[in-house]
Amino acid sequence: MNKHEIRLPKTKVGQKSFKKIIKAGKLLYGKAGYNSTSINDIISKAKVAAGTFYIYFDSKLALYLYLLDEYGHNIRRTATEATRNCLTRYEMEKAGLKAFIMYVKEDPLAYKLVWESLFVDPVIFKEYYTNFASSYINHLRPYVENGEIRDDIDLETVSYILMGISNFVGLQIVFNEKATENDVDFVVEESMKLLNEGIFKKHRT
Repeated sequence: MNKHEIRLPKTKVGQKSFKKIIKAGKLLYGKAGYNSTSINDIISKAKVAAGTFYIYFDSKLALYLYLLDEYGHNIRRTATEATRNCLTRYEMEKAGLKAFIMYVKEDPLAYKLVWESLFVDPVIFKEYYTNFASSYINHLRPYVENGEIRDDIDLETVSYILMGISNFVGLQIVFNEKATENDVDFVVEESMKLLNEGIFKKHRT
């Protein structure tokens, strides 16, 4: 049996139960952690019958992988919507950074969900970020070719730098419970200064 298997609901009643399980799983995995959460905990939190869980998920790992995939999809969709009308890569990075921070500001459990994969299976954590980096490289390459991005820097390294900025500047906002959209705009502007100009004065030998 494939313990990663997921079966999507086919009825409105099923969709309602499915959403309850998803919501409960995300909350429990995000707060208590994967290893400290049992299927019984999820069933209890979701207020569904014991057998209902197994209609859709073969294991709690299957549910976790679904949530992780959903998070990645939501991030990509949010970024796509935010950058749709951008004309330059600079504008796209700025809009994408703000969109990511606003997303995790509203849903900070998303951070825990991704980082929890280190304790679920480090391979999952590695694949999440390496796949994201590969996608990032493909999106950056045309802007090297059109001259907007330097051609003397490694795009894989750049992709991890950009992901690192998003992750940790996002934490700057998440850690500030009183942060507003103005605060998000401020840290985005500060980040873009570094991307546009660098942090060092001209190096002298």
